Amino acid sequence: MAMDGWWNEIDDQVRGCLERNGAMAPAEIARQLGLSEGAVASVLSLLAQEGKLRISRVELPQREDRRQLTL
Repeated sequence: MAMDGWWNEIDDQVRGCLERNGAMAPAEIARQLGLSEGAVASVLSLLAQEGKLRISRVELPQREDRRQLTL
């Protein structure tokens, strides 16, 4: 399979997952499709650049250590 065909197949899988489930985190999409989170993040970025989806939220991961740092 050509590289374009492979990427198109993943694009379709990611878009289908979002159509079925609504907004999802990249990690959840990756889990459902059996892909790495990095691969899904790359596909999401390309789809956003093409105007096929909108990335609307970015946040820092939660820290296990909730203590505030004092300066």
